[in-house]
Amino acid sequence: MSLKISTWNIKHAKDLIKDPSTQNSLNRRQRVQTTIQQIDADILLLVEGPKGEAAILDFCAIVLQNEWIPILLKGDNDQIGDRDRDYGNHMRGTQWLWYLVKPAIAARCRLQDPTVWQAFITADRWQVNYWGKIIPDDHKHYRHPQVLIYELDNGQEIECIGVHLKSKINLTSIKRDAQGNLEGDYLETALKARVKLATEARNIRHYITAKFNQLEAPGMLLLGDCNDGPGQDFFESQYLFFDLIQNLQGDVLSAERYFNHALFDYSADLRWTSRFRDPILNIPASQNPLLIDHILMSQPLCNGSFPLKVNAKAGRVEHEVFERANAGSNASTRTSDHRPVSLTLSATVVV
Repeated sequence: MSLKISTWNIKHAKDLIKDPSTQNSLNRRQRVQTTIQQIDADILLLVEGPKGEAAILDFCAIVLQNEWIPILLKGDNDQIGDRDRDYGNHMRGTQWLWYLVKPAIAARCRLQDPTVWQAFITADRWQVNYWGKIIPDDHKHYRHPQVLIYELDNGQEIECIGVHLKSKINLTSIKRDAQGNLEGDYLETALKARVKLATEARNIRHYITAKFNQLEAPGMLLLGDCNDGPGQDFFESQYLFFDLIQNLQGDVLSAERYFNHALFDYSADLRWTSRFRDPILNIPASQNPLLIDHILMSQPLCNGSFPLKVNAKAGRVEHEVFERANAGSNASTRTSDHRPVSLTLSATVVV
């Protein structure tokens, strides 16, 4: 028995179900379908999925022929879309998080209402003092974390926390002073974005702490697009002095609550999921591989406390599948600018 869990940011997934479809979108749709089929995950976190229950049901039917189906908040007495506002997302947002699962395991899966998350941390928003600011502002998850609970044969549960943290995209013009130092709106916007990211990560850790205050050994996975770039990028190392992933992993001195990274023992030269140009350091995209998409797991999933266990070399970036599916593609037919990440949990061997 094993369980494969993957996360993939399919850029603008909503475009794959537009009607009428263009030849390029049909080509891209086939490539996305091939990628997901070859990954063959039991549970797939779809990042940048379409907005609303109706759209994700269409996506699964049109793109995947319902080989994977979404786990929704929708109850038996709800109409499709009745619960759209209950996912906790900004309703003007078009990039939603969805869990797609194989129909054979759907009965084991349920989606947790975001109000449970908010109850555990006692709020749906929090105060934050942006860099150099005395007066705090409010911030909240633009895309609320989505929690899938998977029930094992013995009744234990694995909790998957799917995230897509606030994007750090900065469209402001870059300005420098006579000495070449950054200044003005670009710098302020960049720092504000990174503080938002850091507080969203800290909010996630508050939720994780709440779970450890309820259960001695919770089995938890944290997965998705963290928009964090190469760990300590220019702004984090020169201005903010922290690494976003450390905020998510927790304090190594509290070892029982520390999260391991699925790619910790993966080849360093393959440990990346996207390439973007760095306009600050003037690095072209081709020379700037970034690890943006992550899977992390709690210690009980690594130490044999559950029937399923994360063994060595269990995590991977799906480079081969991605490259094969995109062979011969162009900018309009390429599946995504992110590569999928997967983790396989295997049956625990009792010695």
